[in-house]
This record gives sequence, C-alpha cells and structure tokens, in this order.
Amino acid sequence: MPVGSIDRRVARTRGLLQQALVKLTAEKGYAAVTVEDICRQANVGRSTFYTHYPDKDCLRKAAIDEHLKPLQTRDTGRCSQPDTHGFSFSRSVFEHALATRAMHRALLGGSKRETPEEIRDWISQQIRSELADLSGHRESGTELEIATRFVVGALLEVMHWWLDRDTDITPAEIDRMFQQMVFDGMKTALDAPTHAGGKRHPS
Repeated sequence: MPVGSIDRRVARTRGLLQQALVKLTAEKGYAAVTVEDICRQANVGRSTFYTHYPDKDCLRKAAIDEHLKPLQTRDTGRCSQPDTHGFSFSRSVFEHALATRAMHRALLGGSKRETPEEIRDWISQQIRSELADLSGHRESGTELEIATRFVVGALLEVMHWWLDRDTDITPAEIDRMFQQMVFDGMKTALDAPTHAGGKRHPS
C-alpha cells in the first residue's frame, strides 16, 4: 500500500460525511438530521461514521472548522492598518460566503437563522479586535461589547439577506454598504467620553 494512501482515504471519507451533513442541514435543519441520515447520504456505514466522529455534533464542528480555515488563514496573514477607514476582515467574509454559498447557508441554519457558536465567536473576535484598535479601547468594556454585538447582528442579517436573495450585488458592493451603515456610528459611539458607570458626558 503506497505511503499516505490511508490518510487520503480518511480525508475523503470525512469530506463525504461533512458534505452529507451540510446538504441535509440545508434541507431539513440540523436538529432533524440523524447519524443514520448522514450515513445514508454519504453512502457509508454507521461503524465507519463512528470511526471518525463520536457524534453528529463533532462532525458539525469539523465541518465548521474546515469552513473557517480560509478566513483564519487570511486573518493570520493580514497586515495591521490602523488608519484604514473600515473593517479589514468583512470583505473577505462576504467573498468567502459567496464562494461557498450552499455550505454557508446550511451552516448558518437556513431559514431558522441558527448561527453556530464557532462562526459567531470568530466574527465577534474580528469585530471586537478592530473596534478596540480603532477606538483605542484596548481593554474590554461595556460599550465595546455592545458595539461588537450590534455589528455582529447587523453583519449576519445582511449576509443572510444577501445570500438568500441571490442578488447581483458583488461582495465589494455589499461590504461597502455594510461598512457605510455601521462603521462611522460605531466609532463615534466608542470615541464618546463617558462618566463612571457607563453614562455619557453631556455634550
């Protein structure tokens, strides 16, 4: 047996299982999908499934990790640009979502809008970090957290609408509109001085 052939076979099987989960999740929602459904869709036995994953939650996490890898790679290689007027990560997110539309729709929960914690946490981390850099708020604070959650919600809702509608709006265009609507307001809110206890100074 050639060296490395087992690894390729393992990777292929895991890929089939992940693809089956994504397809079924898009069709009927994650909660309704069973291990038996996944095995049937991937054309593998239950024993094979359990050789690779202890349960469907671990399979979903693996699928999400694979989905996020390209974005994490871009994030690692991104140069810091403190003077950039906007979020540096969001265009990559829109581009990746469009390139992997079917998987993205499924992993984001389809019509139920159940965004996996791993994806929401990664997006939150990018937004929180950039808002902190741009505002000078290095430590976590109430307003920074509120701003982060606000932008996360806006980004996910815009992305849902954009992908579901199959519009001809390009990633660059949707990113420009998204940033125009949220960026200036968030930066203004974070730059405003506050009293102790989180109350703003009167202007």
